[in-house]
Amino acid sequence: MEPRRNTASASTTTPVTVSRVERHQHLYLEHEEGTITLLVSSRSRILDGHHKSYVLRQVIDAQVERTLFKIHEYFLKKHSIIFASMFTLNPGDAPAEGRSDEHPVPLPDVKADDFARFLSLFYPSNVIDGDLSTFDEWTSVLRISHRYEFDEYCKLAVQRLETLATPIDRILLAREYDIPNWLENAYYDLCVREDSLTYDEGVRLGMADVILIAELRQRIRGAVMRVALPPEQRIRWMIFSRINATMTQAE
Repeated sequence: MEPRRNTASASTTTPVTVSRVERHQHLYLEHEEGTITLLVSSRSRILDGHHKSYVLRQVIDAQVERTLFKIHEYFLKKHSIIFASMFTLNPGDAPAEGRSDEHPVPLPDVKADDFARFLSLFYPSNVIDGDLSTFDEWTSVLRISHRYEFDEYCKLAVQRLETLATPIDRILLAREYDIPNWLENAYYDLCVREDSLTYDEGVRLGMADVILIAELRQRIRGAVMRVALPPEQRIRWMIFSRINATMTQAE
């Protein structure tokens, strides 16, 4: 098949210069910069007017960085209030975005790697185990699902990351993506471990958290010998109270 050049520009992004168009049998494949990966075929036949087959026919073109993705509109509209609203807007006399390679839906400030990882949830190559297993991969899912309000997938990413993320990661992600119930356990793990914060951990957290954790570690080591409560219960109460006080001061 001869490659097709993209001669029209998207409304808010630099157009993709397509050097070749790859068409694959698989539903989901890793993308390459500057190429169009056809995730699904829009030419599926409808047998007996089956509704679930019909709703998957419409394909949306989305431009992320220098990559053009083709995705079933159904998944985006069903799971994201942001995309559902986006596709109901009347473009007026302008060409409808997302209906052709020449006028894709631009997704600014999104990385193509993050978006490709997120799409693997809709188009997995490994149906049994899924395609994602690492902290970085599930952080990509959290980033995209939080940004575009894929609420169920955001919950899934939080669930997976809870076992993959370090205490430092959990604190940083909790602050960035509003996951407050991660904070207590993350601070607890840092406060009761033998080793103090490393230099790299301190740089990642910032001075305020370094001071807070140092204060908590000092108070915990002085308090556990003087109270009747079990050490863990007392420690968790101290951490919870101090975190809430810090958050209140920040507001």
